[in-house]
Amino acid sequence: MPGTLHQGILALFRDDPWLAFDILDIPRPVDGTPIDRRAEVEIEDEDPRKVRQGFPDLVMVWRDANDESQGVVITVEAQNDPDEHKRWRIPVFQAVLADEHRLPTWAVVVSFNERMSQMLRAWSVGPPPKVDVLLVDVETVPKSPWLDEPIERPTAAVLVATLHARAGDVDAARRGLRATRLISDPARRRRHAMTILAALPKHHRDELMGELPVEERDELMDIERESGTYFVGHQAGLEQGLEQGLEQGLEQGLEQGLEQGRRALVEVILALLAERGVELDARNEARIRGCEELVMLQRLARRAAAASAVDELFE
Repeated sequence: MPGTLHQGILALFRDDPWLAFDILDIPRPVDGTPIDRRAEVEIEDEDPRKVRQGFPDLVMVWRDANDESQGVVITVEAQNDPDEHKRWRIPVFQAVLADEHRLPTWAVVVSFNERMSQMLRAWSVGPPPKVDVLLVDVETVPKSPWLDEPIERPTAAVLVATLHARAGDVDAARRGLRATRLISDPARRRRHAMTILAALPKHHRDELMGELPVEERDELMDIERESGTYFVGHQAGLEQGLEQGLEQGLEQGLEQGLEQGRRALVEVILALLAERGVELDARNEARIRGCEELVMLQRLARRAAAASAVDELFE
């Protein structure tokens, strides 16, 4: 479930933008609540000097309405595998975003990989350009007090549980799932539970699913079965939805499996549009649901991840 894990981490930071600062005990540089501005980064610019490739997964910005010189930019990346190219990309996107917004720009990297964490630490001391990030991993984020007192910060408990679950700590995942029940919004509660489960190998995931109350388990299983991910928007999530349909096709026939994959992608597109607050009239919804080409549906899903209006899907 790589799509669920990756997108779930980004969702955590959308819900709780100061999460990395607070969990690492770093003072917040400003007052205010940064909001997601990633879609603006993705807009193609006619000026070739404005680099748009290799930007981080999430860009959040807050600016003081009374003093435009005061504010902050926070970027977030979830890193599951080692990537040596980040050595050069992170300083670039920090510099470009800082120049674009003329604000202090902080980079957060959530690392699920020990080798990636080691590289980030090495790059922070040189040679230049140094890579300046807030590193969030199992070493920088202990289980206590976040899992001991989850009521104080449920989103922190989810992040801690996910990191330690990925490192093989099933009990941390179990405690994190209990913490999700403290989240009042049902959609967020389910989404964060899926993020924790996505960090585990399948046999441990099945084990913990079996321990959940029947109603809660059924909800999560429906989400996983219908779309492959709950919070989707990344290519891996799109492929997962198709793959799940194909797996069912092995049992029920290739044709039915492909149809399941097509339906999964349709639900991905509709979920993304709803998540971004894009209004969808009956005509365009029917147009999406009636699309028979998987390649076209994948293209629509990628566009839906950044769309601010339904017309952008069909340009």
